[in-house]
Amino acid sequence: MTVVAVLGVLLPWLVWRGPYVLDAKYLDRSKLSDGSAALVTGLRTALVGLLAALGAGVALLYTARTYRLTRRGQITDRFTKALERLSSSDIYVRVGGILALEQIFHDAPDQVAADAARVLGHFIRERAPRARVEPAGPDEEPLPDQPDADVQAALTALTRPELRKYTNMYGDLDLHEMHLAGADLRRADLTEGALDGINLAGANLSGATLTAAHLSRATLCGATLDRGELMWALLDEADLTGARLVGARLIEASLWHAKLDGAVLRDAVLLRANLEDASLAKANLQRTLLHRADLTGATLTGAHVYEAIGLTPQQMASVGTDETVFWW
Repeated sequence: MTVVAVLGVLLPWLVWRGPYVLDAKYLDRSKLSDGSAALVTGLRTALVGLLAALGAGVALLYTARTYRLTRRGQITDRFTKALERLSSSDIYVRVGGILALEQIFHDAPDQVAADAARVLGHFIRERAPRARVEPAGPDEEPLPDQPDADVQAALTALTRPELRKYTNMYGDLDLHEMHLAGADLRRADLTEGALDGINLAGANLSGATLTAAHLSRATLCGATLDRGELMWALLDEADLTGARLVGARLIEASLWHAKLDGAVLRDAVLLRANLEDASLAKANLQRTLLHRADLTGATLTGAHVYEAIGLTPQQMASVGTDETVFWW
């Protein structure tokens, strides 16, 4: 027998017979008509009020449960429609589907939002081309200079700082070996992202967070990383030729064998960074903090090291340099 059935039997009995049980010692059955009836009536009234309150509480619980189920159904319906848009042949319809998924991030329970993030990650990996290790052959079409509008919209949604927690529910952001040259990733959150071999040539990553990101063998030629957060980032063998890293923080970052020729590292922080065998020819290191940075085997030919901070004679003795280094 359910709780509702039990209450349906117990409560009417309690209203009718309860006064005679609960207040039996105060009632004189032979004199109910002289005043004891008022006590019975009062207690019955109180019990009826209690019954009404219990009923209202049960109704409220059922209403809340119905609301949750209805809301979940609505979000599921929105999720399904957004997925249908992503498969459209029209790019503006796909962009609309991405924007719909982004709204789900804000409105949906954590699990549904994480599913939306997972879908966007798959969408980018499906729609964006793969990065090339070698230059395009005579029979190959050149790769685009910037992502398509739908890929860019998905990137923007997936890397918003307030939404990255949903990406992390299924592991790190995985865009390794993707061609995303020219992408707009300003203030993007790429923390701990799997970005090995990615092509971000000419991309705008100003103010982006790449803490502990994996960028080994990444192509960042001409990219803008001004004020970027790259603490503990792995940039081994990465190509940052001509990149801008003004005011960037590369504390304990690994740049082993990285190419930084012509890079602008003015006011950057490379505290305890690993620059072993890195190429910094013609790089701008003005006011760059290099305290305890490992420059063993690095090349500084033609570099500007005016007012570089923490650059010791021992460090300079370990690098490949000549009279072309500019100290002023």
